[in-house]
Amino acid sequence: MDAALRARLAEIAGTPSVSGDSVSPSTAEQVEQVCLACAEAGTRIAVTSSPAEGSAAPPGAVLVSLSGIDPVDVDLDRLVVRAGAGAGLVAVEQAAAKVGLAITGKAATVGEVRVGTAVARGLVSRRALTGIEAVLPGGGRVAAGGAVLKDVAGYDLIGALLGSEGRLALVTAVTFRLQPTGVAAAQAAEPAGVPRGVLGDALEVAFDPQRLLAARS
Repeated sequence: MDAALRARLAEIAGTPSVSGDSVSPSTAEQVEQVCLACAEAGTRIAVTSSPAEGSAAPPGAVLVSLSGIDPVDVDLDRLVVRAGAGAGLVAVEQAAAKVGLAITGKAATVGEVRVGTAVARGLVSRRALTGIEAVLPGGGRVAAGGAVLKDVAGYDLIGALLGSEGRLALVTAVTFRLQPTGVAAAQAAEPAGVPRGVLGDALEVAFDPQRLLAARS
């Protein structure tokens, strides 16, 4: 990361949030500005939902850590829970369990998995997801379900990003569908996102025409 880009990212996310070749924005708005700055500088982006400490950016890329975007909000009226990409999936399940609910069609999580990672790796089924929010590599926010900022016409945005391993966009928040804990969940289906290895070139170009994203799960 050159000095000019480092200074710009520090201006966006705050000096303590920039370390080495990584930046840790704390809001979706900051993620959007980080992506815009990197696009203008022609610098590639890698994304992780874990803390940047101990993670290395690919050569020539900036590692964007979404670990600080971690609010978890249960909406009892709509039977959904919205969680930031950096929230632990266990924490989401615990928040739902406190009000007698569980994520639809999902087995209990074993170990620490963050929401952004779970979506990127396709660790949850399509039917468990009712909304998603993301930032495109070149800047600009997109969403499907919930409070939509912009729909991507012609795409099932949730299905496209589920299992995409960070190759299309930076997922900042997800909304999970909930059901009463006492209701027997149907056996979870195979994740219904884009299967690994078959992500089409046209789809990648549509989301990331400058090919800024360096794949990282």
